[in-house]
Amino acid sequence: MLPGPARVGHPSFGILSCVNETGSRSTADVVVVGGGIIGCSAAAIMADRGARVVVVEGRAIGAGASGRNLGAIQHPFDPVLATLYVESLDRYRALADGPSAGAFALGRQPAGLLQLNRDPDAARRQADRMADAFPELQPTFLGPAEVAELEPLLVEGLTAVLLATGYPVPPAAATEAWADLAAERGARFNVGEAAQVDVADGRATGVRLEGGSTISAGAVLVAAGPWTPRIVDPAGAWRPIVPTWGVTVQVELAGLAPTHVIEEDEGDAINRPAAATERAASSEQADPPSLFSVASAAGITTIGSTFLPVEPDEARVADFLMSRALSYMPSVADARIVGRRTCARPQSVDGRPFIGSVPGSPGGLYVCAGHGPWGISTGPASAAMAARAVLDGTPPPPELDARRSIGE
Repeated sequence: MLPGPARVGHPSFGILSCVNETGSRSTADVVVVGGGIIGCSAAAIMADRGARVVVVEGRAIGAGASGRNLGAIQHPFDPVLATLYVESLDRYRALADGPSAGAFALGRQPAGLLQLNRDPDAARRQADRMADAFPELQPTFLGPAEVAELEPLLVEGLTAVLLATGYPVPPAAATEAWADLAAERGARFNVGEAAQVDVADGRATGVRLEGGSTISAGAVLVAAGPWTPRIVDPAGAWRPIVPTWGVTVQVELAGLAPTHVIEEDEGDAINRPAAATERAASSEQADPPSLFSVASAAGITTIGSTFLPVEPDEARVADFLMSRALSYMPSVADARIVGRRTCARPQSVDGRPFIGSVPGSPGGLYVCAGHGPWGISTGPASAAMAARAVLDGTPPPPELDARRSIGE
């Protein structure tokens, strides 16, 4: 049995320390490193199956991209990730209907995603591409009058592709709900201490916390977003996931808020975030490359977003995002800024997460990371896949397996 309880972290989570007062050692079946959407949902899933689970988080629950994202669950425009999105939606619906939902709520129907384009021909081409690739999203080309009717807050003259996806949620609400559910199912949380993996005789034996305490376990699942590679392989040989930095601005609009999830569309790349990140890494522009996006939930409108290779100057980028937003949505001029958020997304080299055992890593050590901007949208299903790998030895499909070849 795990020693218990001393309350740490956010009081609403029912988070319990797994480290006893004298310090040195406690035990678990599985230690999860990382308190984001992946780690918390994996903990809830494994605890539901009877595993003794401890979640170790160095900062706070939802401290990274899981708590600082735009605030929308939406289709990732990738046929492999689409299956994760569909399963994640089912899991979110069950979560929203349960007693642990808290501030998390999910509409029965999507709000709709508007991909804006100033070029009507490019928008029509995008609608055709989407219809071929993802007919389930019911892509519909909208002319300027139709866009204005759906979203009168937008400037005149825009065209768009309307897609049947997009569920606005308050940032962090989903992660907090999964954390609450995990705690209710018996998982314990240690928040505020970074961890490194302990290895003996070629196997992961648990983690050592920065305060000196250890947690022994039969398996370790690292779900630490962009910091996962350095935890799994401190030597640096495995680095298929890198941080890409995003800034968002939270505002209260003086009048009506957008009813759709809205984003600027580049027209050429379905995986726009990966393309934006690649451009940003080589860009010499004075202003940071960005894509206008906006989502509203629980009275707050969140404006984004950037995909940058290094941690940005938050204030400068936030000012730039507001200026960009004005060119699409003039009512932003009268908005009250209530917050700014910066986070590092875990961008993988091929845009898909790495799940399971890493090549050459110790036995009993697993990862689930690399979702880029799609962690909230595909995280619960990814976590379930990771849970099966840990508890049953079931490998993920080849295109998501952490052992897949990543090239140069």
